[in-house]
Amino acid sequence: MKLLKKAAAAGVIAAGLALAPAAYATPVPAETGLSGELMPLAGVLSSRSNLAVSGDQKRIDSLYSLSSRETRAIGGLLGQIDYTLLPRRWSLFAGPPRSALSDGELAIELGTRYRIERLGLLTAAVIPLTVTDGEVWSDPFVLGTARKATDVERRGLRLGLAGVLGTGLSVDYRLYRRDVDAERSGLALGLSAAERAALAREGSEHRFDLHYRVALTDHFSLTPGVQYRRLDADGAANRGWLLRPQLSARLEIERWQLSMTGYYGVDRYDARQPVFDEYRDGREMGVVAGVRYAEPFGWSNWSVNAYGVWSERDSDIRFYDERTGLFAVGLGYRF
Repeated sequence: MKLLKKAAAAGVIAAGLALAPAAYATPVPAETGLSGELMPLAGVLSSRSNLAVSGDQKRIDSLYSLSSRETRAIGGLLGQIDYTLLPRRWSLFAGPPRSALSDGELAIELGTRYRIERLGLLTAAVIPLTVTDGEVWSDPFVLGTARKATDVERRGLRLGLAGVLGTGLSVDYRLYRRDVDAERSGLALGLSAAERAALAREGSEHRFDLHYRVALTDHFSLTPGVQYRRLDADGAANRGWLLRPQLSARLEIERWQLSMTGYYGVDRYDARQPVFDEYRDGREMGVVAGVRYAEPFGWSNWSVNAYGVWSERDSDIRFYDERTGLFAVGLGYRF
């Protein structure tokens, strides 16, 4: 899991097991018992972000410029395990969702899938750990000296329904709670208690996803979708909403599977950020692409996978701008 914890700290879109949008539902396996997939991954991450928790970004000297570019090797192991109780109907699962790449975040889920006739595939899960938000700077506005990192706990619940009434429609709801271990935003700048309270990052988040998969041929599909997030942070300057339309394409040719997701989103906040006396409104865009090749060299149940990610965030406050690129390859095994 170290791969995605590092990548997320730089604002990268987290890499999951397969390039499948949320609307492309993971079916319940056809046989009773244990199944799943494991995938070691290795790659290169390049990023610019004042908020990234890493050694290279520990010290900043200005609140009005973007940090220097950081490039580093990354690696880790991903996987999801299913235990089927009723073939094609009911299973238990553990691990990150297979839609993690296009979703934009990696969370560990413990849950169940149950197919309800004429309604769809119901998914319910608890999220005890979100890897994409494991650490933040205790006070990100410290200048000229080393900043200190602090742990973040982000956990939640998920409820989703895929293939609604036999169509390509899927809906998904997540509720998160975010707790910052040592919240000291603005302390080094000598802000008042009220101004520091406006910068508090703890709180809850409601996330809604809506997708509709359209199969244009037996091998090619498009999935338009939209994501809405309501951020109910304790600090008014970090409280607001995000709206992100996206479009995913998926092509399967014999043993090849090619997928791509593009998105463009906007976010708006409820109050001015007291450090800069501006709203932290912004825009974000990105592309996630990948290739999977099944059974290389005739190896049954194995696959070679390659992922590329580009994302960019432009905020009205330059301090919050981010630029991220990632390339990773992995060898997956299904069992």
